[in-house]
Amino acid sequence: MVLVEELADEPEPQTAKIQEPKGPTKKEATLRQGFLENNKEALYGPEGSPEGHVAPETHKAHAEHKMNEDLNEGMHRGAKENNGLPRPQWYTKEWPKDCQYNSPGCVLDELTTSRHDTDLHRNLVRDNDRWRKAMIPGEKSMSFSFMPMTDEDLAEVVKKLKGNEAVTELDLTHNKIKDAGIQNLVAALAGGSAPNLRDLRLYSNEFGELGKTMLTQGLPVLRKKIDVRWEEPSWTLTGKSKNANSATLPAETSSN
Repeated sequence: MVLVEELADEPEPQTAKIQEPKGPTKKEATLRQGFLENNKEALYGPEGSPEGHVAPETHKAHAEHKMNEDLNEGMHRGAKENNGLPRPQWYTKEWPKDCQYNSPGCVLDELTTSRHDTDLHRNLVRDNDRWRKAMIPGEKSMSFSFMPMTDEDLAEVVKKLKGNEAVTELDLTHNKIKDAGIQNLVAALAGGSAPNLRDLRLYSNEFGELGKTMLTQGLPVLRKKIDVRWEEPSWTLTGKSKNANSATLPAETSSN
């Protein structure tokens, strides 16, 4: 005889019910107007506290960024993106950007440029010891003053500046460089050519207001370590004035 023991049915274990958080109602989710003013705690720490402290470098970076924005906005006196019109042939994406160097209305006129009239004139500039010495790789001082150079000669110099880490001084004074030549040079320097260049002299050339703007407002922003001398020094003007006065002195004396 087999005895069967009846086991009492054990109650099923009760699992704890997890209460899911109730989402905010539409009324609760709506931000009330003026809630920031009524907030008891400030969103930011008071001035001088660790939370409210801003590093001086951060202040400087923000100031420089704001200055560059203001500068670009001031230089860009026409419509952004050139009103969707195609750029001229001399436009480069790197520099200058859009038409920030042109006059109000952003009218993109052709830049003035200079070229040699004949091969003889070109050879007079390039076929001499001064030109060859300045173009030697590794030359620290490249001097082309009183050559007289044109924009097409400057284009050859610009090619030598690419990847040139030796040159620290570039003298282009007393030549026939115009706006197109200045733009070519500025575009190259802004793109990283001649990274160690510190002294750039371009006074007594034939560039106009556009060239001047590129040299005084564009290049210094991108290459802050270059000392750009686009205007003839005052001491040379004083010397010229004295020479002019001395030349006219005998005539004035004789008239009296």
